[in-house]
Amino acid sequence: MPDLDALKSALMAATARANAAVAARLPLGDRGDFDAAARGKIAGLPADPILNAVGGVAWDMGKYDFLKGECPGTVNPSLWRMAQLNTHAGLFEVAEGVWQARGFDYANMTVIRGETGWILVDPLMAVQTSAAALKVVNETLGERPVSAVIVTHTHADHFGGLKGVVQPGNGVPIYAPAEFMEYAASEAIMGGAHFQRRAVYQFGLILREGPEGIVDGGIGKSVAKGARTFVEPTHYVHETGEEHLIDGVRFIFQMASGTEAPAEFTFMLPDHRVLCMAEVCTQTMHNVIPPRGAQARDARLWAHTIDEAITRFADGADVLINCHNWPVFGREAVRGYLEEQRDLYKYLHDQVIRLACLGNGPHEVAATLPEPDWLSEKFHARGYYGSFTFNARSVYQFYYGWYDGNPVNLDPLAPEVLGAHVVEAIGGVDAAMVLAAQAVRDDKLQWAATLLSHVVFSGANSLEARAMLAEVLRHLGYRAESGIMRNCYLSGAQELDEGVKPLPMAGGHNSDLAATLSLRDWFDAYALRLNPDRARGVSLVLNLNVDGAKVCVSVARQTEFTRTDRHADDADATLTISQSALEGLAGGQLTLDAALAGGATLKGARASVEGWLAMHDTFEMWFNLVTP
Repeated sequence: MPDLDALKSALMAATARANAAVAARLPLGDRGDFDAAARGKIAGLPADPILNAVGGVAWDMGKYDFLKGECPGTVNPSLWRMAQLNTHAGLFEVAEGVWQARGFDYANMTVIRGETGWILVDPLMAVQTSAAALKVVNETLGERPVSAVIVTHTHADHFGGLKGVVQPGNGVPIYAPAEFMEYAASEAIMGGAHFQRRAVYQFGLILREGPEGIVDGGIGKSVAKGARTFVEPTHYVHETGEEHLIDGVRFIFQMASGTEAPAEFTFMLPDHRVLCMAEVCTQTMHNVIPPRGAQARDARLWAHTIDEAITRFADGADVLINCHNWPVFGREAVRGYLEEQRDLYKYLHDQVIRLACLGNGPHEVAATLPEPDWLSEKFHARGYYGSFTFNARSVYQFYYGWYDGNPVNLDPLAPEVLGAHVVEAIGGVDAAMVLAAQAVRDDKLQWAATLLSHVVFSGANSLEARAMLAEVLRHLGYRAESGIMRNCYLSGAQELDEGVKPLPMAGGHNSDLAATLSLRDWFDAYALRLNPDRARGVSLVLNLNVDGAKVCVSVARQTEFTRTDRHADDADATLTISQSALEGLAGGQLTLDAALAGGATLKGARASVEGWLAMHDTFEMWFNLVTP
């Protein structure tokens, strides 16, 4: 077997060379962004870590104090620079009457002085962090009530902290883009445990902060581990150009749905000369598809949306703020930044399609797509969150799907089957390990990782292959410019070394948001769990009355389908039950006997209800990703 210690030494030397080449190629001494990130600071973060409801740490920027030092060999120097920029945290004045709370969570909370109180934009991910940010605002600027809330889009890091700043029914208006409710819960609920598991890798939730772990997440550090909540919006914006007077402040909105999120808007504060681009723009290239998974986003629409903002708002904007990272100051700088962000997504879109139409598949496109020349001098367009190669494949998928057109790939082999065949063809595990070791020495790390992954999935149970693959992934992470790609590599390496170790996910579930699901969406989500083996030969119909609403569930042909607002005449049973009790039954926290004792009623065949419940799987999110 190859000498792993010798390979580790070779990897460290090669990674040092690779990262030194990055430092030589980029103008890392440019301090312009550091000046912008520090500008206007009037208060810092709370002295102590922000705690969650169970006494754990929800947020602690002190864990990133190591970033005050020189860049180590285990971090891409371009990412190190970005990580340092994202440590500028506290309350910042960005224009008269407009502030941002940055570094309290993954996103920013923007604060606007209204006639009677604070207008808050995007109250963060967690109750504890949004409340802490608001406390600093009141202590620094003077106590005022919250007079309105703006939620720019459907991602939870922008609304999960709502109950830290407002309560349902207290009369505070909450503005959101049209179709917000259709998308805010459905993506996360339908994607379910698979989204959550991949998010663990993307955000590095199993990693420790440090030079060999998390350093940055590109658009911020990571997600807060606090309670996530939701309060339903009271007002919706439907069209670009809508103007709303909110607590005496003029807002002009631009619809941006289908770009970074399925429902999103930007807005202009014309009297403050401040443009907020929500998350359509950040100080990095964004994701066309994030590693955690999502529907592919439209890079062409993204570019045109930014251009529309230029034509509508740029001449009147002296400051541009986003809901992540730091602002852009000065009218010319704002216009230049927007034009470059626009051209980033347009270039990516057009060149991927050009290469595809020249006969390239997704991996060939990613391998041959050149970075535009200007990208080396524009840090805000570099891939600290999204990456160029990952986004290239994502644009390809948006138009063409996952299949590359080669019929060999119409029905690819499962990793376990492919791994076994490849290892056998190579001549066994030992031969594969020798080839992988040579690939490491040749600094062909992706090829080494591919070979070693085949060994791991072949069923050979080679601890040596796992250890070598972990080391290769670790160094791919050390070289990554994207903070979240680094997190993915390092998370995979850690689980190869230590196995999957479930963690308590404090605040990971948003019960408020789940409660907003329509009955149809709730039953569709439950139907995802139907195990076809247990439903083989089954034909049943159930009527339910859920908090007074009619539902009809049918199971036939190993498929579950639900109709709402109606009952069937030939149902096997009728169950009258509350939504909360139904969720308890579905989740296994409540037995049918307990539900009936608690007020539910059942008419007809009890066995039909029990059989229906038993047909469904229970999803556990801590499944394997880098091993079979």
